[in-house]
Amino acid sequence: MVQEQSNLEQTEVVIKVKRYNQEKGEYWSEYKLSVDRFTQMTEVLRRVKTEQDPTIAYRASCHMAVCGSCAMKINGEPRLACKTLALDMVKKYGSNQITVEPMDFFKVEKDLIVDMDDFYARMFTVKPRLYPSEEVLKGNAESRLRPEDQKELWKFAQCIWCGLCVSSCPAVRIDSKFLGPAAHAKGYRFLADPRDTIYDERLKILGDSAWRCTYCYQCFNVCPRDVEPVTTIKKTRAQTRFLKDKTEVVKTGEKHVRAIYESIRDTGKLEEAKVYLTTYGLATAITDMLYTMRNGKMSFALIKEKKVSEIAQIQKLMGEKE
Repeated sequence: MVQEQSNLEQTEVVIKVKRYNQEKGEYWSEYKLSVDRFTQMTEVLRRVKTEQDPTIAYRASCHMAVCGSCAMKINGEPRLACKTLALDMVKKYGSNQITVEPMDFFKVEKDLIVDMDDFYARMFTVKPRLYPSEEVLKGNAESRLRPEDQKELWKFAQCIWCGLCVSSCPAVRIDSKFLGPAAHAKGYRFLADPRDTIYDERLKILGDSAWRCTYCYQCFNVCPRDVEPVTTIKKTRAQTRFLKDKTEVVKTGEKHVRAIYESIRDTGKLEEAKVYLTTYGLATAITDMLYTMRNGKMSFALIKEKKVSEIAQIQKLMGEKE
């Protein structure tokens, strides 16, 4: 085995690390080392730290995509370093140079280490634990979960709190009231759990935030555990009809969905101008119409759509006609 490892083909790579400390601010450091086809980026960073530059700072723990500690940007992609092979990056980008940077959105503490306090605050806002009934707590009943319920919850329980989805999320940057993809994944995992007893409270916490997502699917793209946070946001939106006190954001979101449904039902197409007017009302539509006119885009709003042929077939699929 030792002989086999020693004979592995070695490739020299150049690692460019974006550094930061309070004294010097931001700067780049460059390192050269040889790697083989099994070398993870966590191993690359370990060797840089132990063999070339002990001042470099980064986080890593399990080295097997379970703890989420080694989240960072590699060649501009939000990734787990332990789940990224150095030579995969070389092949993908056709270059022996690999850049390593801290995650976006988060405040950088030092080098590749970021402050996760805001992320954890968002996660704990959704009460990320099960609240069983009093009978279960007293030992007078069992907390049972059917296989079909477990199937629904399992994927969303795989979140490892790495923060990659939040670092790539544009909605988090522009809207402080949006809890973020990871918090929604964790929140829905308990919202959909039949053993939980605070459904109304959870829905109130998650409902308004769910309608603030922009559906860019970046969280879907970067999640190292295939959790699909955007799916939990969609599923949470579907349940806001049970909210007792709806915010204006929730009301607008539900109105928008209804407008889309009616547009497809009536014409077989998504009439965007009509949907926008129905959703936001005449006053807002006029304001935005002036904006589109100034930017030369008004012609797109005035396109007249024709119904698709055999609209009855679409209506039948939508359950409107037998």
